Amino acid sequence: MKTRVVIADDEAPARRIVRSYLAERADVEIAGEAENGLEVVDLVRTLEPDVVILDVQMPGLTGFEAIEAIGVDSMPAVVFATAYDEFALRAFDVHAVDYLLKPFSRQRFDRAFARAERAKLRPLLSSLPHASPWLERLVVRQGDRLFFVAAADVLHLSAEGNYVRVHTADASHLIRGTLGDLESRLDPKRFARIHRSGIVNIDAVAEVRAHFHGDYVVRLRNGQTVRLSRRYQERLFGA
Repeated sequence: MKTRVVIADDEAPARRIVRSYLAERADVEIAGEAENGLEVVDLVRTLEPDVVILDVQMPGLTGFEAIEAIGVDSMPAVVFATAYDEFALRAFDVHAVDYLLKPFSRQRFDRAFARAERAKLRPLLSSLPHASPWLERLVVRQGDRLFFVAAADVLHLSAEGNYVRVHTADASHLIRGTLGDLESRLDPKRFARIHRSGIVNIDAVAEVRAHFHGDYVVRLRNGQTVRLSRRYQERLFGA
């Protein structure tokens, strides 16, 4: 059975690139193309494709507004293809299987499309009791590359202006967003706010030592230390 695809982008050259990447595949059928968000809604509802290659910024409705109009649970597998990196975290809130940052190579597109094909059964899988509502991975950028960091690999997070620094055992990465937004999407049984500017992975805590004025110093399993504010002690000790 062929994988039926809708290509949605308001720029004709961008649609041509995606179409050319799929043209040689006998197992793929391009079911339709959309130039704006309203057409996306119509095509998805009427054609019921398996995969949508979706731009973010489009006339009428944005890619996210189109998904909202259709309903996240009613969407086929979505691969975002956009020139804007700031929407990557939000893309995975709507269960996108990948996020392509323009311009992307044929090899990068093929990897994303392979993920989309594997996600054909996602509506069935997402209804199972073990599906988690919490963020399981974070999208980070390194140069022109976007990749994932598993939530379990995050030791702690710290606020830096309009960004959040994600600390792992061997690296750190800046992502766009606020600490409060991430806190609301991380499992509170695994992550605890320990300071106005910090969140810690509870499993990464090796020990907690008393400090000055009722504060504590938290030592992580990799030897790093972070401050636990008196105001947030209950969140960690009660976890």
